[in-house]
Amino acid sequence: MGFHDRAGGPEAARAVAGRMLAALAHRGPDGTGWCRHAGVTLAHCALTFVDPPRSRQPFVSASGAVALVFNGELYNHPELRRELRSLGITPRTGGDTEVLTELYERHGTAVLSRLRGMYAFAAHDARTGATVLARDPLGKKPLYYTRIPGGIAFASELTALLRHPDAPRAPDVRALADYLVLQAFPAPGSAVAGVHKVRPGGLVRYGNGVLTEEEHWRPRIGPPPGSGPPRAREAAARFEELLRTAVARRVTSTDRPLGVLLSGGLDSSVVAALAQRLSPGAPVPTFSAGFDDPDFDESDHARAVARHLGTDHRVVRVGGAELAEVVESEYACADEPLADPSLLPTRLVCRAAREHVRGVLTGDGADELLLGYRYFQAERTIAALLRVVPAPRLAAAARIAAGALPSRSGNLPASLALRRLARGLGAAPEHRFYLASAPFPPGALAGVLTGRALAALADHRPFAEVARLLDGQPDRLGSLQRAQLAVVAHFLRDVILTKADRGGMRSALELRSPFLDLDLVEYGNSLPDALKLRGLTGKYLLRRVARPWLPRATVRRTKQGFRAPLARLLRQELRPLLLDTLAAPALERGGLFDPVAVRALTDDHLSGRRDTSRGLWALLTYQLWYEGPGRAARPARPHPLALPEEIHRAP
Repeated sequence: MGFHDRAGGPEAARAVAGRMLAALAHRGPDGTGWCRHAGVTLAHCALTFVDPPRSRQPFVSASGAVALVFNGELYNHPELRRELRSLGITPRTGGDTEVLTELYERHGTAVLSRLRGMYAFAAHDARTGATVLARDPLGKKPLYYTRIPGGIAFASELTALLRHPDAPRAPDVRALADYLVLQAFPAPGSAVAGVHKVRPGGLVRYGNGVLTEEEHWRPRIGPPPGSGPPRAREAAARFEELLRTAVARRVTSTDRPLGVLLSGGLDSSVVAALAQRLSPGAPVPTFSAGFDDPDFDESDHARAVARHLGTDHRVVRVGGAELAEVVESEYACADEPLADPSLLPTRLVCRAAREHVRGVLTGDGADELLLGYRYFQAERTIAALLRVVPAPRLAAAARIAAGALPSRSGNLPASLALRRLARGLGAAPEHRFYLASAPFPPGALAGVLTGRALAALADHRPFAEVARLLDGQPDRLGSLQRAQLAVVAHFLRDVILTKADRGGMRSALELRSPFLDLDLVEYGNSLPDALKLRGLTGKYLLRRVARPWLPRATVRRTKQGFRAPLARLLRQELRPLLLDTLAAPALERGGLFDPVAVRALTDDHLSGRRDTSRGLWALLTYQLWYEGPGRAARPARPHPLALPEEIHRAP
């Protein structure tokens, strides 16, 4: 985190930095540091994996010209260190932060194309006075910023940024509307007006009073121009090579032992298999969630994989009481509302894993990279049907079929899935996923927001980022490719990866995702759909590669999905919290949600007339955040961290 402090003295800067760092203490228990560098204060909470005694941050280059704070890991830092040595530079540390700082001083933002890892960093160059904020291509690490008098302030979490006395605090109603549709606040927006996120694959540059935004990477779907489709055998060999390298990069870049979050599904099982092969002398620690509700429980599958691989496996029991405890203890002080309920079990598993390791590998990204969601199977079927059946007739048939199916509270009832699917049948392929899964489709916002809030939504475009990423893609993208790009645009970057970072870092546990290795992602994006979705079998290439490593049943398993029993939770364990938080007086204080409409949603769900849990959950998580100690409407003043003396002498 950091801020421009040209008008203040060192003691004032130190006090503000201490307040901001206090909100980030959970991310870095290994010590704090701060420095002032030519009018910019930088500060850091450490979670160290490489050379902790000498790699303290903020880090200042040997010349003193560049100061940098860095969140994440560069998995190719040994290769980059060799480059430094070839330039005649003798590194002072064995860490990745020095490598990034020295290369940035020499190459500026051009160095971003050579980084392989997850990162968000801020660099200040005293030679030019420019401050640059950059984020990795997929957005695994968060980075917020805002304009303040005399410059900018920035932090890894919104809660920390709001500790700066000049940070804005009013809710952003247009971003709230996006959240109600997309389950998260998509970059570059945030829950607070005037606060922005650096886009994944983006950078923000501030200098001479001017702030500009640039892009250093964006996803591209489809084969390179002039290339023919590879044969399945060749593609499998190359994919396996890249996947092995991706896992090895994450395991061998640190001497600290890593675990694996093992759901029992194909993706995390493949990662566990490769991690165990890299650790032949000791079993890799693996962790899974064991739900009390059998409709959500995959722990038997995870145990079977763990036995097959020989990992040191632990099952974290997850019941209604445990899930409710996470909501009641953490959501009021959450960094920013997130309406994905799978954050609840993720927090519980990460909390338990942190008792044994400080980093874990995950299977995140495989479904988006290789068309693993059942939604992609549905999209292929829809595209075929729409060629012969008009969209209104198909939607009507889906609704009739949904009404004929029995309703149950399982992981994803077929009747509910069909109703959701019917919402998007008349929409563009890149919108259908979101319309099917939205807590509130765009057309329903008028029924839940107050008139005052709706007045701020003229020309509201929740899919603006999807449209931006589609611009410049190859001509004639198929419907499946457009759908895949859209899922990456928000669901992967703003939901899945936000959940992973927040679920782990609340316990100072780092999550590493081999399937999101940039080299692997770019290769996967270049492959034809037939090597990802063969007929209606998703992740075809991964299943082919995984056959020698895993039980046959695991390779052939249909994806179940990692979800929480939300509908039941809201009717039982969370019922008192729901009724209290969404009561009319609380909603009237905020002035954003219509109390009458929210009461109708609540009554329908609690009575069992219809399942409105997704909408209620989005409203509940937002209202808990808004009414909590970090709410946007008033500045919180936690006790500041006691910072050490400046750890570097700045120019």
